Amino acid sequence: MSTQPRPAEQEQALLPVYLENMRQRFKSEINRLTGGDMAEMLEGEPQAADLAFLMTYVHAWHWLRQHVPDAYRAPLLAAFKGGSRAFLMDLLERSESVEAFVRGYIRHWLATPGPGPAQREQLLRLLAARENDESALVEQVVALWKGLGLFEEPDARAYARIAADERSRYGEMLDEADMKRLELVDNLPEKSGKAPRFSKLGMIPHMGCPQTCRHCMFIWRPFVKGQEQADRLYDLVDAHTDSVLFTGGDLTRHMAHFYKAIRHMRHVRTFAILLNGDFANDRQAVGDMLGAMTKTLRSRPGGWPRARVLLQISFDEFHQEVVVDRKGKLKERIPVAKIANIVEQAPGYPDIQLALLHKQNALNFSMDLFRKGVFGRLAAELGRRGHQVQVVSTAPSERLKTHPVTGQRGPLVKDASFVLVRHPDSPILLTSSTIDAYGRAELLEPGEAVREKEFLAEVLGRERSPGQGFDTDLMFWFNGWATLFSAVHVCLGNVYEEGADKVLARQRKDPLSRALADFDRRLLDFYAEKRDDLARRIDRATGPHHLFHVLTQDADMRLHMTRRLLEQAL
Repeated sequence: MSTQPRPAEQEQALLPVYLENMRQRFKSEINRLTGGDMAEMLEGEPQAADLAFLMTYVHAWHWLRQHVPDAYRAPLLAAFKGGSRAFLMDLLERSESVEAFVRGYIRHWLATPGPGPAQREQLLRLLAARENDESALVEQVVALWKGLGLFEEPDARAYARIAADERSRYGEMLDEADMKRLELVDNLPEKSGKAPRFSKLGMIPHMGCPQTCRHCMFIWRPFVKGQEQADRLYDLVDAHTDSVLFTGGDLTRHMAHFYKAIRHMRHVRTFAILLNGDFANDRQAVGDMLGAMTKTLRSRPGGWPRARVLLQISFDEFHQEVVVDRKGKLKERIPVAKIANIVEQAPGYPDIQLALLHKQNALNFSMDLFRKGVFGRLAAELGRRGHQVQVVSTAPSERLKTHPVTGQRGPLVKDASFVLVRHPDSPILLTSSTIDAYGRAELLEPGEAVREKEFLAEVLGRERSPGQGFDTDLMFWFNGWATLFSAVHVCLGNVYEEGADKVLARQRKDPLSRALADFDRRLLDFYAEKRDDLARRIDRATGPHHLFHVLTQDADMRLHMTRRLLEQAL
């Protein structure tokens, strides 16, 4: 008999998870805007201080209609109806237009005896400045809102616009400007020494993922061809590292390339692969996947170094987010139960190290990380199966970071390990990283993820930041491209067409790659020589990696920066 819950039962179980997440997002936005962000948006506007509270809830009215379907709006707001702002929740729920919301707000305070509270006094001052003309105030508030330019397009349309920009930029890859830049690098004197060894190298056999997670840096992905020449890449990677990462979205349908690499690369000892976990429908599916990895590892010749697999599974509030589908039903993007399937069976495969890759959020600032949110859901699911989860170790981030909801600075849990109590000698890793506002993540709200604004300010306050910039090891695509590991928009050539020696020489000599590795501030000056929006770019950047990525994402700008770096070197 199947143990899977029925659809109605499953949706009922997901409802509190969905409402809790959306309430937290809603509350974070209200707190952010009443905490000063709305006043900042209204700077220069007459009576900005008196308008800020009302405009915050005008924003809330639009936010609810942008993000919360009608059927879930009332239960979401119900949790906030016990208090002095209950009338606001009623207005947000029932007002069919923003004009109706503002009129209801005005009438509520006019019918409320004074003196106070502060919002009533603000409203009376706003009316007095307009000779107590309610309609005039409604019109001004609506016009003021339109002037802010928020929620002007549905998320789907915004994603389509961002995707078009991504497609255009990748269309410039190794086009005229890129080739002129690489010619400059080729003309530099060769650096003497042994052939480089890399701490790791990456391989991208395919670019694609069926999921549409809201934090993903890719919306449009380049089509990767040229797999018939992949053996050349296997030989190249095997000669220059003992650790390789297979990535490119979700590679579940492209595992043959990974298995071939394990059989082909004699010197590589760590074969890492990033999957989203959607394959783990049941114990059989997990056993098939982990069994195939183990079988391939053990098929390597006896004289070769022993190798292991580092199985990285995406696991965070976005991959496991509860969303409303096109039919209005709740579903998990990738169910927590699938991740539990993997965690439950991983201890039985000692040649495979399981690591859950997590995105930093407000929960990372305390041990609530393991009690609430997606990890709490995982622990509950494993508990339902008779397992007990024990956190074995935690390690903080190198830098203090800012809590995305409270704004307080402090350490956060970056890395951890945990075990299932019945398998104490089989630790499972959890490692977390920040989200930069690339791709879909451009639309994330500030309260949803940890940002690196303070680190950005620190970087901009000094000439260089050695060791903390971009990872400039190489990522080899199966179409022949060789890009920087953590800046895949910077391409150093095509291995198939130009040869590996030429590409590797460029990696050693390229001044732009070095500048990105150091967060070299001169790149900001070079950018400003061609563009007049540097201040806006800095203001909108979520961290230094985001800023330097945006500044170098156009091929013509990369060419200009390389020329200027070479001029200054001379």
